[in-house]
Amino acid sequence: MIDDLYSARVLALAANMPRSGRLAAPHGTGEATARLCGSRAVVDVLLDADGRIADFAQTVKACALGQAAAGVLGEAVVGASAAEVIAARDALAAMLKAGG
Repeated sequence: MIDDLYSARVLALAANMPRSGRLAAPHGTGEATARLCGSRAVVDVLLDADGRIADFAQTVKACALGQAAAGVLGEAVVGASAAEVIAARDALAAMLKAGG
């Protein structure tokens, strides 16, 4: 079971997290700490004239699964609109909590 969770892909994403670090002059910054495990993420975003994410950076202190999830986000988020990010968040919440 644990080998299935920590697959080579998960470990590769965790080890080579895209867009790691901070932006020099972000338009917005968010941070969150998970109450359950203490994982912490700080993200910076820079928006273009259309409100899409033009640049993104993240600092993540988490287990391999949390870092891999941040890696997936780092690979996909540039170019997304706020509505697309919100829809992805809602779909993930549905998958994890409601069997969506």
